[in-house]
Amino acid sequence: MFLRRALRYRWAQALVLTGISLLVGTCAVFGPWFARAVEQTVMTETLSTQRLPASWLIAAKPGQDVRPETLDQLVPADVRPLFTPPVHGYLSDITWSNGADANTARLRWRDGFCAQLVVTEGRCPQAANEVIAAAGDETAWDFRVGMTLRAGADSGRSGRLRIVGFYRPKEPRGDYWFGDYPTGHSHPPTDKDPGSSDQLLTVRTTFGAAWAPRVTSDIRPIPGVARLDDLARLQDATRTVNGNATERGLPVETTSSLVTLIDQIQADRNQATTIIPLVMVQVALFAVVVLALALAAVVDQRRPEIALSRLRGSSARRTQRGLAIELGLPVLAGAVLGAASGFGVLLIARATWLRYGAPIELPWTVPVAAVVAAAVALVVVLLQVRGGVRQPISTLLRRVASRRSGWSIGVADLCIIAFAAAGLIAAITGDGRGPLPVLTPALLALAVGLMFAHLLLPAAGLISRRTLRRGRLGLALGTLQISRRPAVTRIVAAAAVAAALLAFAGQAASVGSRNRDSRSGYETGAEGVLRMNSLYLADFLGTVNKLDPDRRWLTPVVVARPSSPDALRTAMIEPDSFRRIAFRGDQLTDAQGWQALTAPSDPAPIELKGSQLTATVSAGAIKALVARDGNGDTIGSGAPKSLILRANVVSHRDGARYLVSFPPLRFPATKPVVLRAAVECQAGCDLLRLGIGRETLDSVGLEGELMISNLASDDNPHLALGKPDAWRPLQELQSDQGSATAKPGGALTIAMKSYGNDQFLQYSTVPPVVPALITPEYRYTANDTTSPTVDSTPLLLSRIDRLQAPVNRYGDRTAVVDLETARRLGGAVDAGQTDFQVWLNKDGLANVDMITAQLAKQGLTAELIDRRGDRIASYGRSASALALQLTPVVGAAAWVLAIVVLLLTVVTSWRSRAQDYASLQITGVPSATTGRAARWEQTGPVALAVLLGTACGLLGAHVALPLIPLFASSSGPVPLDLSTNWPVAVLLWLAGTALLSAVTLLLGTEVNRRSSYSRIREELT
Repeated sequence: MFLRRALRYRWAQALVLTGISLLVGTCAVFGPWFARAVEQTVMTETLSTQRLPASWLIAAKPGQDVRPETLDQLVPADVRPLFTPPVHGYLSDITWSNGADANTARLRWRDGFCAQLVVTEGRCPQAANEVIAAAGDETAWDFRVGMTLRAGADSGRSGRLRIVGFYRPKEPRGDYWFGDYPTGHSHPPTDKDPGSSDQLLTVRTTFGAAWAPRVTSDIRPIPGVARLDDLARLQDATRTVNGNATERGLPVETTSSLVTLIDQIQADRNQATTIIPLVMVQVALFAVVVLALALAAVVDQRRPEIALSRLRGSSARRTQRGLAIELGLPVLAGAVLGAASGFGVLLIARATWLRYGAPIELPWTVPVAAVVAAAVALVVVLLQVRGGVRQPISTLLRRVASRRSGWSIGVADLCIIAFAAAGLIAAITGDGRGPLPVLTPALLALAVGLMFAHLLLPAAGLISRRTLRRGRLGLALGTLQISRRPAVTRIVAAAAVAAALLAFAGQAASVGSRNRDSRSGYETGAEGVLRMNSLYLADFLGTVNKLDPDRRWLTPVVVARPSSPDALRTAMIEPDSFRRIAFRGDQLTDAQGWQALTAPSDPAPIELKGSQLTATVSAGAIKALVARDGNGDTIGSGAPKSLILRANVVSHRDGARYLVSFPPLRFPATKPVVLRAAVECQAGCDLLRLGIGRETLDSVGLEGELMISNLASDDNPHLALGKPDAWRPLQELQSDQGSATAKPGGALTIAMKSYGNDQFLQYSTVPPVVPALITPEYRYTANDTTSPTVDSTPLLLSRIDRLQAPVNRYGDRTAVVDLETARRLGGAVDAGQTDFQVWLNKDGLANVDMITAQLAKQGLTAELIDRRGDRIASYGRSASALALQLTPVVGAAAWVLAIVVLLLTVVTSWRSRAQDYASLQITGVPSATTGRAARWEQTGPVALAVLLGTACGLLGAHVALPLIPLFASSSGPVPLDLSTNWPVAVLLWLAGTALLSAVTLLLGTEVNRRSSYSRIREELT
């Protein structure tokens, strides 16, 4: 009966306690529930977006007599329901001809392939040896319906295939094809590559021993069906599938990256289990603190009733039990309702943030968290009630509790301060493990807020006395109210923690977004990347120059890959356009670095045209050199007989580098001799090198000088070879067999020592040792570090030690050189090791369709292989990004709780405060003065608390942010930028100060408005 009446009489108070407890329960339950949902969502989306790497591509070796259905036995029965139905197939790489030269194609059958095609002409195959060809090949290869192709397989057997129709794939890059797409392979023959058509599709009965087919069966995990508990089984099955095939005697190999993807999913799960507790525990802790402050205010309001009960003979224990039941019931109800509320919030998050990517399930951590939250809330009730009831009756009867003289601090506050200090010390000096560093932002703000509050009380008394002597009555009364009402500690602590949580939330969200944006940019390289199929560097650069001569939209990049995965790759860039187009390209190096990287502008290249080079040469002071082999025996004997003048020219037509060898110069040759050599320079060439060689049987070493009196081409009878210092010796790696240097004399004089190897001088348009920006993790060795150029020949590098940012797109084992240097050096492109790319800025990406169409007109097929926006979106769906979406909600919840504390404090104390101000007004104090006092009483401490809380939040973020795994792997060439985002910090501080100050001003004004004479009569009666 008493409990029912108490709850009815104070229903608003019970509702507030229920709401705060509900928030505690919601945070406690939602945290582990949301973490589990994020983990499942990440798994589902990883399997959805990485469908091809997650697939099992099961293929028998060529020519094996295996049915596709036999391959299904390799899928264990316990994981078979987690995979899609298998797509069986046969394929064979063949050559075909229709009367001309032989070309290549892939002959293929797959289950239900006709349903995946749009037949543009004719029909789908229905009988053996009938094929359907791609629609593009109808014009590219002059195919027609009814044409018969002579075809042969690698086994040496041949047959005939009849074209019965043409197709266009419904989805050219659809999942059905499992990465082996039917189109995109057609190209005409070149001098480097035989022509190829797109895939020829046929029925199953076409295949037999004659075609030596490969049997395939392709499956992939089904997103949403495969769940977290299935990861271990999927990983084990993937690791053992090839071993199981060997045990069964099946000549089969399964290709899959599912093990790597599962490792990535596990890393993402660790992100969720780290970040979500870090965020939710802090707001739950703050909610518990607010609950404690609210209960303290409620118990403080009940002091007269508690004293009256004690005076009527009720024991302290009985009074404590009754009050604990009265307050504990709404708190317990709120904790229970919090479990339901957490589920409701989860449904909202699942529908919005997670996009229904997680099933509804109840992990065991959720009920445990609900029980713990309810227990903690009830313990807080018992502690607050016990502390209030056990006070002396004389203290309970006072309207404002008495305080000891001097400065003192409670045991509980002292424990909180020590706990926060321990967390900060552990975070700074330790490895960041354990719960204390995680709670640093909230604990630090709470400790600082309590310390500030306890220092504020005596300081407010001192300020009150001094300002009163100076005649500033409003400020004096406001600070006096602060010093005589210790409840201000609740407001200050709540405001400090709220500001800290908001500052931390702002830093976590903004720093995470900044790092995702930065990493996406560096990993992509630019806003978009096109890859092209060019076979000649000159054609590639010529096409790019026609497309965008001013480089408003794009920058060309050529990447030469080494044969060894541990060696350096070469990224060839245009420095000027790279700085404008690439993501933060101007930050790659400083001005001196760009100057060192850029190809020399002086001297000008030596250009020539024609089909012949003519050299007028003579040799002087030739003498023999003794060379010995490893055993010390002399190599050769007698006098040297001849030498060969050689040159390297780079063709303007295709960019290739050609070796030109003149006829041998017989000794003695003291008089000028005219030598002629054929060249393919009708379209123009650049002279790159001049040097000497020896005839095969002339093994005697020589030393002397070769004077080139004149060098002529068909278009220029006197090629200017420049000064001797423009010709530099070309160093051969790990070789000391001879040398060549330039000297004055004639057009050019070569001082030489030769033991048989070719010796070259290189014109200074290309330095013999090429300056390069080399990624820092690679161990550079002077005069020994090389990277490949476009023809895979090693390029001797000189390190520019001014790299200031990660290398775009190729962040490790990369040497960045000037593309102009590579163009001048020339070379026949190694198509298997060289990538031609065009990097686009935002305008270029917006016009990518037009760019690819223009490239197609020039005979270059371009494919958009990467976009920065796609990477940002991908990182935005990572576990880290999904978890950090909680931070704005946490910040808003913190401010709501702080406002609740302000309102609750005013609700429980406004009568006594209004009576104080009314009494002052009777004594002659103006209402305006008491109004200023009422506003100063809370606005000043709250504003200072927000400032201190913001500082604590920023410091806490500095400590806690390194604990937040922003990416599945924090290692890599792109460093994390965890610096403070000051614009966000200042904005949130100003917003928080304005919000809480506005609330306190409104509440203070309302209290002063109610300070009428009726309040004094109310107290007297």
